Amino acid sequence: LKRNNIMILKESKENKRLLDLKYDDLNNQINMIQTSVIFFSTVSGFLQATKEFFNTGDSIVTVSSITISTYISLILSVSKYLKMDEQKERIHNLREKYASLHNKIEFRMDVLGPWTWKELWEHQDPKVKLEQWNMVIEDMDSEYTELIETKQALCTEYEIIMDSKSRNKYYIKNRELNYGNRVKINDWDKKEAQLEKDIEAQRIELPRVKNHAVSLPNEDLDNWDDE
Repeated sequence: LKRNNIMILKESKENKRLLDLKYDDLNNQINMIQTSVIFFSTVSGFLQATKEFFNTGDSIVTVSSITISTYISLILSVSKYLKMDEQKERIHNLREKYASLHNKIEFRMDVLGPWTWKELWEHQDPKVKLEQWNMVIEDMDSEYTELIETKQALCTEYEIIMDSKSRNKYYIKNRELNYGNRVKINDWDKKEAQLEKDIEAQRIELPRVKNHAVSLPNEDLDNWDDE
């Protein structure tokens, strides 16, 4: 049961990761377009309002206004033609569906978690625990079919949005980002390891000095599926 959950979760997370990258690029492009429209509209209004104050020629103001209006019309028309807002909305909705699927699978892992630690039930009534386990299996089996159908629908929608060219592009980008993140994490691991050595050396030299190290709230947390 755990293996089935992990297989579905792994593929879903990979798909959602590529969708996140495409959504981020598309969102940046739309933000740049909207920002440029706001900026040039403001410049056009500023030229119109201050042409008498700065003695700006009417021809300059007119040409500038026409140029800005043409740019705005062109960039908005291209954006509408490419259906950028619609693509963004579709990707956003699909990302939410994948997130919902992830939560369902992680809930299943949480349910299975205590059963993977025999110390929690090995000294209890075996008949009672077997009945409970059979109920868990029955629920898991009934939900698994629904999960597979949900995954199938999401993968179909994913294939429509992400063609092979997009998948290859963002797969490479994802590898590059993962490599950069691992390099940074490795550097911080080395710094933290050196810090722990320094703290331990300080404890040996000054045993009465209090430990001022701050423990993060998630340092002692562990998921059931972490081994």
